[in-house]
Amino acid sequence: MSEEHVETRGDERHDLIVGDTNHDGKADLWASDTDGDGKADLFQFDTDGDGKVDITMVDLDQDGTPDVVVDGDGGHAPQI
Repeated sequence: MSEEHVETRGDERHDLIVGDTNHDGKADLWASDTDGDGKADLFQFDTDGDGKVDITMVDLDQDGTPDVVVDGDGGHAPQI
């Protein structure tokens, strides 16, 4: 878990996409909606396969470009 808590568009968490990009049977990509509008604004990646989020990106204005990128889960650990 990251010590840094990043702001998202809302307080909810609806995982829209949970992916296993390296085919090891564990999730390593999450695209989540935090404000209930059905559009992803929180993107998280496990880049080393240890089951923990390594990179978190937040697109606050939903323009397709991350506004915040931090190491770790940014205080928004997914339910694994």
